[in-house]
Amino acid sequence: MFSKKSPTSNLSFIANDCEFTGNLKVNGDVLIAGKVDGEIRASGNVTIETTGVVTGGVVCVDASVSGLMKGHINCEKITITNTGTFDGEVYSKRMEILDNGQFLGFRKAYDDSLEQLNNALNNNEKLVSIVEDNKENPKLASTVTA
Repeated sequence: MFSKKSPTSNLSFIANDCEFTGNLKVNGDVLIAGKVDGEIRASGNVTIETTGVVTGGVVCVDASVSGLMKGHINCEKITITNTGTFDGEVYSKRMEILDNGQFLGFRKAYDDSLEQLNNALNNNEKLVSIVEDNKENPKLASTVTA
């Protein structure tokens, strides 16, 4: 008669008239309609709406860009919609660009540091920012227990 409710994912939202500067760490999904200048690390998905602008880095599971993203992203799949523009570096397993979507930059193979991110977020560890040993292999520097 009564069924169990499925667990819902946390959703963080940066509204259209909001501007955020700094590093954002989220357990769950992020929806961005405003402006973010900094790093976003999400254990779920990141969606940049048509009015959204992200400048910096993103680490997430799946990303959807309908607005503007400038910087680097590490994810399993990125989708650039027909209104989206991505300018920078993509590290992903899969990439989808819809008609009229703009991709400026380069894409490299998926970086396994995403697995480190998910494990760290699940274990409540604090992440240290992305570093580059060289231009060919960006990765997460390390994790530190909070």
